[in-house]
Amino acid sequence: MKIAAAVILSLALIFIVTQIVSSVQEERSLATTFSGVEAKLQQAKEEEQNLMAEVNYLANPINLEKELRARFNYAKPGETMMIIVTSSTPLNSTSSL
Repeated sequence: MKIAAAVILSLALIFIVTQIVSSVQEERSLATTFSGVEAKLQQAKEEEQNLMAEVNYLANPINLEKELRARFNYAKPGETMMIIVTSSTPLNSTSSL
């Protein structure tokens, strides 16, 4: 009878220990996931701040016009558009013949 009780208690102890180990591993996994989610949230907040700053900047009609002209080569009626293209490599003024 004592052996049976010892076996049952041992099995119960093993079960409890495995549950504790499993819970600790799950908690670590959840903590890692939570850290990743927090990092993504921080990035989203920074992106939101940047977008709000851009919205506030473009809310000013003068800034909006400036951006339209720069990005889309927009010109008012009667204006002449001049596009200056710069070379990515410097031109060599002396050529070797």
